[in-house]
Order: sequence, then structure tokens, then C-alpha cells
Amino acid sequence: MSLHERLEKIRSLPVPQNEESAKFQILAPVLQDLGWDPYGPEVLFEHPVGGKGSGRVDIALKRSGRIYAMIEAKAPNSNLSNHVTQVLGYAFHEGVDICVLTTGLEWWLYLPRESGDPAKRRFSVLHLMNDPIDRLSDDLEVFLSKEALVSGQAVQRAKLVLKASLETARLNKEIPGIWEQMLSKPDDELVELVSKRVYENTNLRPANDQVIEALQRSPQPSILKSNPKTTVPLAPIVADTRTSSRRSERKQSPTSFELWGQSHQIRMWKEITCKVAELLYDRHPHEFHKMLELRGRMHPYVAQDPQELKVAKPNSYHQIGSTGYYIDIHLSADHCVKRAQLFLDCFGYSSSELKINFD
Repeated sequence: MSLHERLEKIRSLPVPQNEESAKFQILAPVLQDLGWDPYGPEVLFEHPVGGKGSGRVDIALKRSGRIYAMIEAKAPNSNLSNHVTQVLGYAFHEGVDICVLTTGLEWWLYLPRESGDPAKRRFSVLHLMNDPIDRLSDDLEVFLSKEALVSGQAVQRAKLVLKASLETARLNKEIPGIWEQMLSKPDDELVELVSKRVYENTNLRPANDQVIEALQRSPQPSILKSNPKTTVPLAPIVADTRTSSRRSERKQSPTSFELWGQSHQIRMWKEITCKVAELLYDRHPHEFHKMLELRGRMHPYVAQDPQELKVAKPNSYHQIGSTGYYIDIHLSADHCVKRAQLFLDCFGYSSSELKINFD
């Protein structure tokens, strides 16, 4: 059976009931399709790590006396973030280049010997039930097949992927500051661009001094601080923008909202944020990773590790279906709607398409 066929079969089977079921229903067959013999000497189950009494890793992939990867399995629906330190510690102690933390359905892949906190060492997240099968098959082959691991190609590719993700994070951090500098000291190119846009929209050509003064008076948009790709301010929650009307609505509980011509029944404000995120994932599953770039001054709004959201309690965050993406829902009524509007804006939808209804 090919790996592609194996993944399709896994999706058709019931979800494993526990960790042991996940190992033998999912992990062992997948490893077999990746060139490893789960019944031979190269796949070691419950392999001791760090000497007597130190611990055991669920699976070690070994060839010619060397361990090339370690896999730590947890029961389906486990919170993997609670076990990251464990698997990284095992792998680092044994000098292993790649390690995996998985429930069978969700796979977190790490380079344990890289520097930085755990989030900066995770180079891939795979969701066997939701990600495109072609992508899953390719990534598993590239990072965990016997040929790729033994040849060293898996580690090389993983390092390139990790470097690219860290560079993206750096850009997200640097862009707002650079934009702020451009506003405070506009160069000729920026002034000319703004002047051109004003002329195109008004048929009036402003003086350079007018443009410079306007730019210097402009505060850095708050939306840009949280999402450097987004520069358009959010539309109000309803057509009537009078403050008294909006405050009155916030004292009520919504009964439904309309989006893209469909009505959705709700009872609480946070359901707006949750449902909009889920609808966007249904429409854009392959682009949904863009949501990970949305963040406030301190923490992201969307994460694949709920601990990154820095919320106090488990009911302060929401998992979007079974995707492995989590959103912060510890929000006021206003911020529930603003967050949903921000999600829409991230994919190019007008936030005015979201209409909140009250009885």
C-alpha cells in the first residue's frame, strides 16, 4: 500500500481510543510505508533514554547503530503542548536531529538541537485528518522516510523550512517599526506616491509640505501593529455607527449573524469569533496559516500551541474544529466582533459583510 493510500485509509477508520491504539493503528503502518520495518530491529518501541531510570521514548528509528529520529506518542485529543519539553529532552540527550510529538492524527516535528525556545525549534505541524493528502504524503516522505533520514536530506530540508519560518516572524516584527520611521521622516519616493494617489482620487495635487505634514501627523495604525499585512481600518459592527446605538447593542446578547448570505444562530458574543474562524477555514484550508501572523503587542490571536495565546484557562481559547489551530476567545463583546472582522480582513473580505442580529 502506498503512503497516499494509507493516509486515505486512516481517515476512513475510527479515531484511536488511546495511545497504544494510535501507535499500532497509525504510527506503525505509516512508518512501514516510509521504508521502516515496524517489526524489525530498526524500529525500537519503548526505547530507554538517558540511562537507567531516566525514561523511555515510544519509538526510536535506528539504523547501523545510530538513532535518526524519535517519536513520542500521546493519546488522541491530548494537549501536545504539555509534552514538548519531554520529547525535546529525550532527543537532545541522545543527540538526535529530528523528533516528533504526535497523537497519531496531529504531528509536531522539531529540530531539538537548534537553539531557542521550543516554538523556535518546531519546523512543521501536520494534521492527518484535515491537511491535503498530497502535502501530508510529501512532508512525511521528506522528513521521516528512512532514505531521507539516513542520507541527511531530512535534516537539511527541515533546517531550511525552520529558517524560512523564523525569517517570516522577524519580518512581521520589523515591518511596523520601519513603517513608523517612514511616517516620521517621509522620503521623496513616499511623498510622491501619496501625492499621486491624492491626485488620482481628487484631481487635486497637494504640495509636498502638505503630504509630509499629513504623514507625520498620522499615528501608526493599530491594525498594522497587530498584523503588518493589513492596513485597512475595520468597518463598524453595523451600518449605524452612532456611539449610543453601539453601546446599547453590546448590552444585549446576539441571536444570530449573517455572513456571505447565510444566517448562523448564536447565543454568545464569542460564538461570532469562533464561527467566523471556522467558516474561513472551510473556505481557505490551505491559506489558513496566514492567521498565525495576526497578533497584538504581546501575544498572537491564532496559534497552533494554545499556550502561545497566554490565556489563563482552557475555556479561554477555542480549537477550530479538529484543525489544530486555536484562537483566543477571552474577549469583550466589542473585541469578539473586531477579532472576527480582523479574520475576514486577513483573507480580503470586507468586514461590512458581517451583520449582527438581535431580537
